[in-house]
Amino acid sequence: MEKLKFTWGGVLRVIFNSVSKSPAHLAEFYIDRDRTLVYRWMRDEAAPPYKLLPDIIRFVTESSISAERIMLRLEMDAYILSSSLSDEIKEGLSGEEDFEKYITGVLRMALAERRNKSPATPPRITVPLKSIIFALLAAVSGGLIWNVINHLLSLGFYMGGSGNEPIGTLAFVWGLTLGVPVIAFALLSLKAKPTSPVNAPIYDWRLVAAIYSVAAGAVGFIFYNSGFRGFIEGLGYAYGLQEIIIVIVYSALLSFPPLLSVFALLRFQKTGWRLLATIIAAPVLISVLSVLGTALVDRPEPEVAQLRGFLVGLVLRLTMFIAVRIVLSGSQKGFALKALKNM
Repeated sequence: MEKLKFTWGGVLRVIFNSVSKSPAHLAEFYIDRDRTLVYRWMRDEAAPPYKLLPDIIRFVTESSISAERIMLRLEMDAYILSSSLSDEIKEGLSGEEDFEKYITGVLRMALAERRNKSPATPPRITVPLKSIIFALLAAVSGGLIWNVINHLLSLGFYMGGSGNEPIGTLAFVWGLTLGVPVIAFALLSLKAKPTSPVNAPIYDWRLVAAIYSVAAGAVGFIFYNSGFRGFIEGLGYAYGLQEIIIVIVYSALLSFPPLLSVFALLRFQKTGWRLLATIIAAPVLISVLSVLGTALVDRPEPEVAQLRGFLVGLVLRLTMFIAVRIVLSGSQKGFALKALKNM
């Protein structure tokens, strides 16, 4: 019979099957890390540094009563004996009578196995084809849906622009066409399932999708019914500058609140807030960069306005997808390509 791999994630899964405390409890009260990181450990996607071992050992010893320790040892011994470890190591681990020394040896061996089998050089960052497909679908489908709605209802909003923006309930519908495809394809890319006591994701995808979508609809309603464009146009700025200001406010308002709603739902800790600060500015910056060329045409040409609307809509959806995908995956490695490699 084929031997099981003795892994850090396998050891953690045995532990959490036996003790009454959750991975979130370990993350919050013992190691001060985002709880999604613990779930990544359990999936063998990452491993902790050695400096966290004492806190993890303390968690196991303090979170287990006598009966749970007996159950944990039985399950752990069964896992060790069926693993690919050498007979000498199996005997050394299982023969330790003191519980704290026993769990210390098991955890240290699991971490050592993980370190020994890690590649000597970091893997090359690649973007899987499926990630590109989901990102493009998120960026394109919302605009297509909005154009279909305009066609079916004989409306004329399409690409937006001065005097051509939805108001009232239609503004909320427009916000939904922005947010729903973004969150839907982000969740699909993660193969999200309802929350489970052991397996990630640790959020309920239905609640995440609902909150993000409603937030997107709400900010669409607020922006288009606020009269902001009319206010800026009344200040007498040059046309190019006026459009850049509108794009900055537009992209910030439409991308930030939906992302913040999901971020708050997942209750990230301080490391997460640094990540959020990194990706807040991305939709705004990239949206502005995408329209700088059109802003050089310093007059309200309809064709230029249409092009600007298309570029901003496409780029905004794309960056919103990347941002929410990073938050949902709990990646702490930065923005764009580094996070996309884990999709």
